[in-house]
Amino acid sequence: MNPIEFSQRIEERYRRYLKTTFYFKDPELRRSFEQALDAGHLSKGPYLEATPAFKRGQRPRELFGDILGFRPDEGFLKAVQGDRSLYQHQEEAIRKVFKGHNVVVATGTGSGKTEAFLYPILLHLYQEFQAGQLGSGVRALILYPMNALANDQRERLGDICKLLKEAYSPFQFTFGQYVGETPEDERDAQRHAQDHLAERERQDYTVIKNGQVVHGELILRSEMRHTPPHILLTNYSMLEYLLLRPDDSPLFDDGRAQWWTFLVLDEAHQYRGSRGIEMAMLLRRLKQRLREGGRLEPFRCIATSATLVGQNDDEAAVANFASDLFGEEFCKENIILGETIPIPEPGPVKLSFQDYKSLKSILREKPLDQKVQLAELAHKVDVVLSDVEEPEKAVGTILQCDGRATTLRRLITGNAVKVSSIADLVFDDLPVDERVSALATQVELLLRAKDPSSGAPLMSARYHMFLRSLEGAFVSLRPEKRVFLDRTTNRDNGAAFEVALCRECGQHYFVAQKGFMGGRIQEAIRDPNDVN
Repeated sequence: MNPIEFSQRIEERYRRYLKTTFYFKDPELRRSFEQALDAGHLSKGPYLEATPAFKRGQRPRELFGDILGFRPDEGFLKAVQGDRSLYQHQEEAIRKVFKGHNVVVATGTGSGKTEAFLYPILLHLYQEFQAGQLGSGVRALILYPMNALANDQRERLGDICKLLKEAYSPFQFTFGQYVGETPEDERDAQRHAQDHLAERERQDYTVIKNGQVVHGELILRSEMRHTPPHILLTNYSMLEYLLLRPDDSPLFDDGRAQWWTFLVLDEAHQYRGSRGIEMAMLLRRLKQRLREGGRLEPFRCIATSATLVGQNDDEAAVANFASDLFGEEFCKENIILGETIPIPEPGPVKLSFQDYKSLKSILREKPLDQKVQLAELAHKVDVVLSDVEEPEKAVGTILQCDGRATTLRRLITGNAVKVSSIADLVFDDLPVDERVSALATQVELLLRAKDPSSGAPLMSARYHMFLRSLEGAFVSLRPEKRVFLDRTTNRDNGAAFEVALCRECGQHYFVAQKGFMGGRIQEAIRDPNDVN
């Protein structure tokens, strides 16, 4: 993928959408509006950013056996990618949470914070399952500030359930997302209940026995009330409704309060100020309800955030913040930060664009002479490859010794840089029109190549592009009819007024206050608090 060409296609589609959606009947204004859209101020980017490489810890296979005191079954280990090394901070979080500590996982974006709270929850469920105690009832509440984040987690849990079923693991658990769009029952046409039921049947990882979901996803409110899921995904507003409505009391009452163990807040930095006070009071109401319902053991509270901690000196302040938010004790030692692997200084040897093309061909096409090609490129960067090394690790070994690849990683790790600027810096020896294409090839290689020691991708990166939303259109009539897309653009003469368009015919109208002042139209006051 050429990121420049891709971003240009996105901007062009956005521009076409705006031209068709906002149609001026007046030909002069229509032409001026299109010129304003074509002026090149609708987007910024693309930018390229890489997440830091974090130090690796144990594999789940060894870690889970150590924590539980026995080796979990192979199906469970396969479902949680048991042979893939965890990050060191993930291992630390899993150990601490499973031991009963309250933790804050304050690592960067893309650092695997989900596993840091999801794996100890699954281990707790697995332990109860082995002891024959895993009946219906909520064990973990995961609160998200946005439903989109909860949707991602729902898909992740679905993937784990699917792998458990495919591997014939005896372990079974349930989860459910209870939000505004969750259907009441199978007859709820307003929330498209039948579509949800059909989708669950297509996914084929939910197991239903005697009319009850015993493994997989509960998608109806009636299901969650009758047999509450082990993991409940929701948001702040819905949790408040759940605590108030008598219909939802089966989630907390009938002896089920005793099982509630984990309280998880994702993106905890969003709960500051008045919103933080509201969340803190809501959590206290929830805990009081559960304690009155029979919960005797302490709760295990987990908060995640990529932005709570800036420096090590912030750890005590973050612990105080989490203690105030949850109403539970957090200590400084349980604020978990990610420890990154430093990227070395770039060496003197640089692979060429043609070398990158050869490596790309090796990974994509697996040619018969790939070992010969790899050996030649390895010799170029003065490294020796193992005969049994898989191609992705062999390419990773070569790229680790490539000064050009190292320069790129140092430039963009934790830092979003414009693609064209990076291409000019990294490929300054190429013609200008080839630099971005070379950069795209290099990035693809780094994403596909594996670290020879850990087996993880050599680089984790993403492209960013920003599209500007229109805040309105403004028209000036002198010295000529002209459309502007913002209020601050310099105008030659006269006033410019905000316009509204008729969606049917394209007639434009001035947006103004009711009445006139001295016979002149005045621009509308958009701030309702401004009464002067």
